[in-house]
Amino acid sequence: MKEQRFSDDFRRFFLRGLGALIPTLLTFAIIVWAYRLINDNVGYYITRGLMRMCMVIRDEPAPGLVDPHRDALRYGTPVDKWDEEGYRLTVEYEVIQNHNRLQARELEKRDPVAVREARRARNEAMWQIAFEKYRLHLLGFLIAIVLVYFMGFFLASFLGRASWRAAEGLLKRIPVIRTIYSTVKQVTDFLLSDRPVDFSGVVAVQYPRKAVWSVGLSTGGPMNQVQKCVQDDLMTVFIPSSPTPLTGYVIQVPREDVIELNLTIDEALRFTISGGVIKPDVIFRKLEGEAETD
Repeated sequence: MKEQRFSDDFRRFFLRGLGALIPTLLTFAIIVWAYRLINDNVGYYITRGLMRMCMVIRDEPAPGLVDPHRDALRYGTPVDKWDEEGYRLTVEYEVIQNHNRLQARELEKRDPVAVREARRARNEAMWQIAFEKYRLHLLGFLIAIVLVYFMGFFLASFLGRASWRAAEGLLKRIPVIRTIYSTVKQVTDFLLSDRPVDFSGVVAVQYPRKAVWSVGLSTGGPMNQVQKCVQDDLMTVFIPSSPTPLTGYVIQVPREDVIELNLTIDEALRFTISGGVIKPDVIFRKLEGEAETD
């Protein structure tokens, strides 16, 4: 008996813990994914450009900003090698040490090209360490955010819209790319559009067959070509799927076969996402009123 009670308590508390953690973890996972998407595909190259500019202005960071030994081991890219003191070596550390060895052997007169290439590699390694030490790579991410904003600002203009339509027309002429691009664009337009879908109300319709009622969202009138072929007054209804209401089915049904529900869009979506577990508040209020009457 105690074992069964412990098992039930463990299952209940474990599921309660998951219910509390999963939304938070998924939120942070999406934020991290968006950060990496922008940083790896745009911010990284901006950071590399900033580093090149720094190397043009100054060969290496100012003295005192970067310790060639300690900072190279701490902020460099690790490799599967260790020094005599047990510290894990890095790519940048080995590049700096290689330059120091060439200088110690005084090869500049005999092989100036090798020494010049080693010095250039050392300076680049020093700047990489400086950017990592002072988190300067975040500048690339911030500049990428600003560039995305100005791109959206440009696309809002007449010239930007015309240029983008021309670029899209070119992409849609490429056989394989046009299929992938069109599908991805439909999803992103739905998720990122600043014009929300105009749902006029929550309804109940018999779908996918009669005597089976589904909760749907009314989106307005039907297609003109369909209405011309049907005598009944039709309306368009979006039936969201569970538990992902971003997908679903669009149907056109006679208006007389539709029941308008006194629910908000949020209540209908919560009902769908939860698989019917979370009932709208209006249902609870109605049941409580009936109980008091009895």
